[in-house]
Amino acid sequence: MSLDDLLKDRRDAAVDNFSRAIAINPGYVYARYQRGQVLRELGRVQEALEDFTRCAEIDPNDAPVQAELGETLRILKRYDEAIAAFSQAIALDPDYAWALASRGQTYRSMRRYRDALVDLDAALVLRPQMAWALAERGEARRALCDYEGALADFNQAIAIEPEYVWAIGHRGIVYREQGRYEEAIAEYDVALAIDSNQSWLYAERGEANRLLGRIDEGIDDLSRALEVEPNYTWALASRGAAYRSAGRIDEALADFTRAIELDNRYVWARMQRGAVYRSAGRIEEALADFTRVIEVEPNHSGAYAERGEIYRKRREYEPALADFTRAIELRADYYWAFGSRGQVYRAMGCYDEAVIDLSRALAIKPDTSWLLAERGEAYRLMDRYDEALNDLNQALELRPDDSWTLSRRGATYQALKVFEEAYIDLSRAVEIDPENAWAWAQRGSLFRQM
Repeated sequence: MSLDDLLKDRRDAAVDNFSRAIAINPGYVYARYQRGQVLRELGRVQEALEDFTRCAEIDPNDAPVQAELGETLRILKRYDEAIAAFSQAIALDPDYAWALASRGQTYRSMRRYRDALVDLDAALVLRPQMAWALAERGEARRALCDYEGALADFNQAIAIEPEYVWAIGHRGIVYREQGRYEEAIAEYDVALAIDSNQSWLYAERGEANRLLGRIDEGIDDLSRALEVEPNYTWALASRGAAYRSAGRIDEALADFTRAIELDNRYVWARMQRGAVYRSAGRIEEALADFTRVIEVEPNHSGAYAERGEIYRKRREYEPALADFTRAIELRADYYWAFGSRGQVYRAMGCYDEAVIDLSRALAIKPDTSWLLAERGEAYRLMDRYDEALNDLNQALELRPDDSWTLSRRGATYQALKVFEEAYIDLSRAVEIDPENAWAWAQRGSLFRQM
């Protein structure tokens, strides 16, 4: 018999004995309290909840009972009720460090990170060496992008408990979010050496490998995580992104779709799938995904910009303008939305507005070739040829073989009657891209003008 089997048998025996005591004395709080703890350890959480609820009915002024009730409700993700129970425990015993930390943990699960920090700070004043509370505070700080504070907490938790897998793994997440991918992978390796059965660690290592461009390694790790936990939505979406990077589009779509089936409000997976649909020319499906993101998260600037781009390419300029404008309202430094709105204005013949937007975009992201080329084209259409040439020359310094930009510079030279330069640029444009119909037509008009 294994140690786990022995421990399970002992817990089962404990449950039997506590149940015998409760059958004799149904109001026996101590026996119900102990049985509730063991039932929860056995994963029989709903039965544990019944015991702690009954304990709280019999003795509502018992702080440990209220705290255990709160913990059971927290595990069941009944967070509001858990907060109420923990708060009752803390009202009965203001120095109850475990209850304070557990309420903080619940607030973190609710994404109420500031409230979580208040409770975790108070708990750690009372018990500075409570490693799990330090790790929870580190995670709350990470969620608030306080990476230095998070690392300090995780480091301290791990110093107290060197094999604290959860803290080691979450320190790796901090490194990943800082772009320190090699250090993140090293943390996951250490954690997995301690406990190789944690699917989330494989998933995290897979994501770090993906972000490092190690796509095959990333897919392997994410697949291993999904073997253990097939409905792991985050791992599905991350593997979908890895498949997308590898050009395995059908597999990417399958993973994104499965993640969305499991969580219809999974915004990141929908954004990824929408981008794949758009690249594949499946425009209506892309439009549906970006629209759904906006329904779920009305202030998602990226979804407005992506939907605006679809409208722009379909020459539906009014809805495109509305979406790009909303994206810019939500994110004042969104250079891509400024540039794309500038493209819309240019297509509508509103050249002054186009130049204003493209100049704003370039102020945020200088030396971006497509922005310079677009502004150069707007200047050309305004007959401001010197400014057009200046922008188009800069764009071609950055991307010398861009057919679109070469053809626009050729047209600018043509307008200036510098026919030889116009011919060189337009000929080069069609050599690079034989499907550039605009350049062929422009060169045809050049021959007529010459």
